[in-house]
Amino acid sequence: MSLLSATASALVPLSTQAQIAPGPAVQAESRDIVVTGKRAAKDARAEEKAAPNLINVQAAEDIIKYPDFNAAEALGRVPGVSLAIDTGEGRFVNIRGIDGNLNGTTFGGVTLLNTQPGGTYFGGGGRAVELDTVPIGAVDRLVVRKSGMPDQEAEGLGGSVELTPRTAVGLTKPFFEGTIGGGYQNAHKNGDIFIGEAAAGTAFGPDKQFAIVLTGSFHTDKRGFDDVEPGLLDAVQPGTPGDRVLDALDLRRYDYNRRRFGFGGELDWNPDAQSHYFIRANNAGYTESVHRSILQYRGLGDTITTNGSIITATGVDARVTLRDEQETHLNFIAAAGGRNDFGKVIVDYQLSYTASTYHRDYDRGSTFKRTGQPTFTVAYDNTTRLYPTLTPTGFNPSDPTQFTLTGATNATERAKDREYAAVLNFTVPTTLLGGDGKFQFGGKLRFRDKIDQPNNLSYTGVPATSLSAVLGGGPYTDYYNGTYNVGYAPSIPGVRAILAPLAQFTSAANAQRNAQGFFNDTENIYAGYAQYSGTFGKLGILAGVRVENTDGTYRGTTITNGNVFTPASRKSNYTNIFPTLQLRYDLAPKLVARATYSTGIGRPGFLQLLSGAVIDTGNLAVSVGNSKLNPTTVNAFDAQLEYYLSNSGILSVGAFDKEFNNYIVNNLQQNTTYVDSSGTSYVGYDVTSYTNVKTSHARGIEAQYNQKLSFLPAPFDGFGVLGNVTYVWSTFAIRPGQTSRLPGTSPLTYNLAAYYEAHGLQLRLSLSHVDAAIFGVGGDAGFDTFQDQRTQLDLTSSFQVTRNMAVYFNAKNLNNAPLRYYEGFANRTVQREFYKQSYEAGFRFKF
Repeated sequence: MSLLSATASALVPLSTQAQIAPGPAVQAESRDIVVTGKRAAKDARAEEKAAPNLINVQAAEDIIKYPDFNAAEALGRVPGVSLAIDTGEGRFVNIRGIDGNLNGTTFGGVTLLNTQPGGTYFGGGGRAVELDTVPIGAVDRLVVRKSGMPDQEAEGLGGSVELTPRTAVGLTKPFFEGTIGGGYQNAHKNGDIFIGEAAAGTAFGPDKQFAIVLTGSFHTDKRGFDDVEPGLLDAVQPGTPGDRVLDALDLRRYDYNRRRFGFGGELDWNPDAQSHYFIRANNAGYTESVHRSILQYRGLGDTITTNGSIITATGVDARVTLRDEQETHLNFIAAAGGRNDFGKVIVDYQLSYTASTYHRDYDRGSTFKRTGQPTFTVAYDNTTRLYPTLTPTGFNPSDPTQFTLTGATNATERAKDREYAAVLNFTVPTTLLGGDGKFQFGGKLRFRDKIDQPNNLSYTGVPATSLSAVLGGGPYTDYYNGTYNVGYAPSIPGVRAILAPLAQFTSAANAQRNAQGFFNDTENIYAGYAQYSGTFGKLGILAGVRVENTDGTYRGTTITNGNVFTPASRKSNYTNIFPTLQLRYDLAPKLVARATYSTGIGRPGFLQLLSGAVIDTGNLAVSVGNSKLNPTTVNAFDAQLEYYLSNSGILSVGAFDKEFNNYIVNNLQQNTTYVDSSGTSYVGYDVTSYTNVKTSHARGIEAQYNQKLSFLPAPFDGFGVLGNVTYVWSTFAIRPGQTSRLPGTSPLTYNLAAYYEAHGLQLRLSLSHVDAAIFGVGGDAGFDTFQDQRTQLDLTSSFQVTRNMAVYFNAKNLNNAPLRYYEGFANRTVQREFYKQSYEAGFRFKF
């Protein structure tokens, strides 16, 4: 899923030996064209201070001080950014509590696209960028923009993210650097982990006018974890004593094998001090194999008796299922551009192409049932949040002879998201208004098409094969830290051999799912802007406006009763105006005050816009997207006070208010009339779709402190502390007559760290916390799904062995923090996964 140009991370403390000199580069915070990176922490802090807008910058030197695998995890350390994890690794980020589908992301100024539209969260339908695809070694810095400017994309209700790649700008001498390491993951005792990264560059030609940088990486990551997913009995009123009754229980054992890879490079030409040209390309991604075996208990809530906290279920049955899946995520980005200084006017420009693809090569599911076996009894206690007891009578999970293969399915998917873009900017220095300022104006064209083609199949003639004939691993009697016995997992090669000669067909039921996921959309954006920025003594002003026109065509397929397919297509065209006014005032040499007004947009998700529908005439029900959705827009107000300390330290406090228009929510209309794209009316149907809520808001406060205690006597002068905290109040109409906080919004997020950096030694103990957030909206409050709060403790360390080499050791998730979801109330657990600890060690070199 990545757009990575994998490069070696900045080496700490080796990275302080910068290999680039100032060049004719365009700064990332003020241009879509990005041809420079700032690797040092002191440069990043200076950039924050000087920026006309409100930004947070993480240089590579700071990123590597944490045991983070990818850009999402690194961004989770930034004030106001919360992390959503999956399979033990960060994937999406929310800025100030706003759904990641509604924020913007760029890589070197090129808009990042989504690879798997169905893989995004909160019903966003394919706009959130999967940042787990970008390794930390692929970027020189991360920039979180909390107030946008007219010369930047308007996408970003909470804010936007810029990932700046390694650049050849200003390169003065050859360099070669890299990382070699390995790791161990404690959950399933897996040591098959390898990390290899390298970057090299040099300047050449007459007067060293040319410079080139090449990067590459390969990373294997085998991880396993245990996942317990109770199916709660929905017929019981949530919040009552009986709501802990189970209907089903899945004991899932996962093994993941992710192979990341990537390469990229940039060639720069600087014929003179007034001209700069570049070409850059990055091509990378990962292939991931998933092996999941499940012991499933069914019928736990059909016939029950209770005795205190113990519930006894009779008539229970069990089955074993196997998932054998492989998927590939790829990103290709190519960009070419330049900058020319003509004295009275500066022109910069860029052409780019990006393609993000998702291939689910196969996703085989096989089911082994207890054919001809009697049902049994299970006694359980579901009062605890993490470890419900389970005692079966008359059933031995470790007996494979009782399970027989009864059926198998396969799913494939092809998704592609690509965009052609062109940007042109003009900058005119001026003292017209009496200050040291400049006028800027320009425009951007974006031409995007996105298609998703899921395909679900069933196997015919599956032979009745005993599980004992295709045994894989097991018996796993110590599952979930010794809590459960889940028996044997089927053998992947054994099941593949059984299915290989069988035919596959598409059933009507499977075709219905295909229609719900299929779309073929185009979306073109035409943008223009004008802005003025200037300095008047201690006061800095930025004012301007951006105009964007969105022209989209959204195509899908309507299916009636599972077997009648009708193409559907709808158009959408709208224009938005985005004004801004941003003030910055130097109260003292190290004290800066800011006040900003900015605006932005979050376009509806592609699956939310889906023009195709699923019509069930038997149940009088319709499920459909809404191509008439308005985009969500925001009026954002910020005020912040920043005090800049020595050694790149900072103390800041601020407040923000985001007022949204047309926030998108789930919508159910009962006993209404639905008219499909052909004009056919369906009267008296329940229609599930999406709609706009007129107003909603997110308001909050942020604070951060980072200080190295260099005033202490040696050797204690290497100690330091840092912390940041964000608290968000948000409200929207979750259902008619009901309000709630926004989906994905964690009220409280914070990061704390204590560190030591001196005498070649670096040690850091860091704690990160994210409050619970709404993950899925249900029919009423009792059935909303929440991702539970999570607090994680990590350790990083490195030691400078020689001038050119450092060794490092990292430990992640020391406190074994689980990923947990609950339904309605905190005691109604529906999923929790334990990942245990991950360790990584190796060495970094730089020449």
